Amino acid sequence: MQEVYDFLEKAGAYHIATVDNDGKPHVRPFGSKMILDDKFYIFCSLPKAVYDQLAGNKWAEISACGEGMEWLRITTVAREVTGDEKQRVYDKSFYAAPDSPMKRAIDTVAFFELKDATAIIYGKEQKTYKW
Repeated sequence: MQEVYDFLEKAGAYHIATVDNDGKPHVRPFGSKMILDDKFYIFCSLPKAVYDQLAGNKWAEISACGEGMEWLRITTVAREVTGDEKQRVYDKSFYAAPDSPMKRAIDTVAFFELKDATAIIYGKEQKTYKW
């Protein structure tokens, strides 16, 4: 999981693909990510269509380009985090930092744990990670 996080960190932005209720695909750049207690999270501010799409259809794919010909694809289930878990993740996120330019109140952000994930880094050697 850490190698996948590091790949995304080096890439800067990554792209997340979701599907709306009509079955239409949507892809947009994303940057948020965090590993906490051996769980991989992404998050977004609200209201956003990506929230509706992730909440309405649990499947998502993430893609990023690395150095040279390397690239990454993650196929995953996005589980919305609520309650005490949301508070714990929020407290560790950049949204909660007092000096953050991205500071947001907890009720204006959503967090998703990436579960049942298969991440493949393609390059000279293909590496597969599952969590």
